[in-house]
Amino acid sequence: MSKTPTQGNPKQIALALAILAFVAVVLLAVWKFYAPTGTAGDKSIQVLVVHADGQTRSFTLNTQQAYLGPALVEGGVVEDNPAAHGLYILTADGETVDEANQEWWKLTKSGELLTTGVDSTPIAGGDVFELTFTTGYDGF
Repeated sequence: MSKTPTQGNPKQIALALAILAFVAVVLLAVWKFYAPTGTAGDKSIQVLVVHADGQTRSFTLNTQQAYLGPALVEGGVVEDNPAAHGLYILTADGETVDEANQEWWKLTKSGELLTTGVDSTPIAGGDVFELTFTTGYDGF
């Protein structure tokens, strides 16, 4: 009886799974090594909230936090809305987005879009962050 393309040698399957597990461990180690880290301690940061109507409100946060998410909650800039992967911002400075209308808060640092989540964004004294009310998921 000949083997179908979906059948494989158990040793080959075991070897493939072992290689896959090894690669996953290496990638996790690389990510942990190169992931941005924050440092707790006295610092002052500025957060600009740009509302849907274009009005801007500035917050100066004096914090001991190492990462942006806890500092935003502690400073009352955003409501604490924990999700599976950390803080998910629905409400900033009292304004709540409507996800059904593709509304969301875009997080930038000194005008540059961040590639980290709010809870994994390290902060340092003098940093300036922007939370901008945004509509539409295309071209963010």
